Amino acid sequence: MQNKKCQFGFTLVEIIIVVAIVAIVAAIALPLLLNHLPNMRVTGAARDVYSIMMQAKGESLQRGENVTIFFDSPNNSYTMFLDNGAGGGVTGNIIRDGGEVTLVTTTFLPDKVSYDPTIGGGDGVTLAGNALVFTPRGIPVSALSPPGSFTLGFGTVGLRAVNSAGVTVRQQAVVMSSAGRLRIQ
Repeated sequence: MQNKKCQFGFTLVEIIIVVAIVAIVAAIALPLLLNHLPNMRVTGAARDVYSIMMQAKGESLQRGENVTIFFDSPNNSYTMFLDNGAGGGVTGNIIRDGGEVTLVTTTFLPDKVSYDPTIGGGDGVTLAGNALVFTPRGIPVSALSPPGSFTLGFGTVGLRAVNSAGVTVRQQAVVMSSAGRLRIQ
């Protein structure tokens, strides 16, 4: 009778084969993932803009005050605040005056995502004054000159993703219809 010892573990050949298989799968999957990243970024940014618009509507109804979202195209950011004229400002002037409460601090778009310059005369936003105001009744309006005067707030916030060479690879938009319906397209 032979005395066999139990052996545990892997041989060097088995480990090399597994490493080779993982390397081949990674070589195939990595370029596909990198090509898909801009799509994921712009889709996420569009969902964030959609969500902030829905949140602003809810805040305006809950608080009974004007809530404004200001889209800052040059800085690729947006801010949401109560636009109630506190601090001596004018209600609905789309400017965050001294005493007005910031509900969502300046939020920047993800890396390689910006407002789409093919929309809104080059700034990516077709809303008047690059702002959307929700009245205390939850009605979307756009601020106009003179401050405090409004029209129905409908328009588009266009977003684009660029690749590492700066070429636009994907565009999406958040659209507010004249009836106040939001959709991502």
